[in-house]
Amino acid sequence: MLLPQIILEGDAYNKGLIHGKCCKNQVLRSLETYKHRYSTQRGLSWDMAKKLAARFQNVFTGEYKKYIDEMKGIADGAGLELNDILAINLRSEILYSGLKDKRFEEADECTAFSALAPATRDGHVLAGQSWDFTIAQRDASIIARVPAEGRQPDILMMIEGGMIGGKGVSSAGMSLTINALSTKNADVGVPLHVRMRRALEADTLSEAFKAITEKPIPFSANLMLTHRDGLSFSIELDPEGVEILEPQDGILVHTNHFKGPKFSVTHPASSGSTYIRNQRLNYLMRSKRELTLDDFEIYFRDHAGWPSSICAHPDPGTAPEDMPYAGATNQAFLTDLTTGEVRFAFGNPCQSPFVPLSILPDTTAAK
Repeated sequence: MLLPQIILEGDAYNKGLIHGKCCKNQVLRSLETYKHRYSTQRGLSWDMAKKLAARFQNVFTGEYKKYIDEMKGIADGAGLELNDILAINLRSEILYSGLKDKRFEEADECTAFSALAPATRDGHVLAGQSWDFTIAQRDASIIARVPAEGRQPDILMMIEGGMIGGKGVSSAGMSLTINALSTKNADVGVPLHVRMRRALEADTLSEAFKAITEKPIPFSANLMLTHRDGLSFSIELDPEGVEILEPQDGILVHTNHFKGPKFSVTHPASSGSTYIRNQRLNYLMRSKRELTLDDFEIYFRDHAGWPSSICAHPDPGTAPEDMPYAGATNQAFLTDLTTGEVRFAFGNPCQSPFVPLSILPDTTAAK
């Protein structure tokens, strides 16, 4: 696993400056990827994307001001403008909602789960996800740690260059995973990945829940919160509202379609991939009791329904020149919140080992 690992410390601006300087190449990779995706998938020039992003600047007040300060630090460290970084952080809103002309791209990104008693061995609390997206973004991947500060716990995040939030785990015993969802609706509010960062900084489950569901909600997504006390919620978000899904027999799975009774009817997905991955992981988890992280290493290498499998691969018809922007599994992480163990695989899990990561700051990481 040859990924940059950084420690974000100091005030908000300094955190961003560390990110921008130490991971400039990853930030620039994100810039090029989203320029391409916004142009080809949404018909947006980068200047148009930055104008959309500028509409969100006014939401960064009060407790959220520090996040725009962190973005300013990233911009200065990487030699870019603030709205370049904001447009990267708004990737979900721009790609998957009707922020422009009520049109959107169909989401096909992640497979996420939580497993609690009675489904797990010794009642351990397990969670994790894969991240399926444009292969080029492997070159933008970063492992980021934010040391504990006041009530804020230690945080381990898997992020893209330029982004201040993402999936991860905290020393407060919580994990946060994400599934992209699509909707024609759109609003202006706290962006998804900023919300994720705020949730990971929470020291209680209720505080994290509140950070995720704060209105107005400008996007659609599913965020799964899991806590070592044996609690888990799959929180489907949309500008129209929120739906909460809870585990059944200790098992909770989510992919890229709405599953709640309201939005599953009004926001149907057309992609077969999301239904294939959802059904397959549910089947694998329910076929075995006493689940462990070792089981999920196997499940995340599964190829049923290939190439739209849990371990996703590019469509075999993809032209060589288009391969950098084809979709595949770029990484996966698993955590046992009972013990604090985290495992991470970079690239397709069928081709890469899961290696241990520590939630606590790594003294060898850049800072």
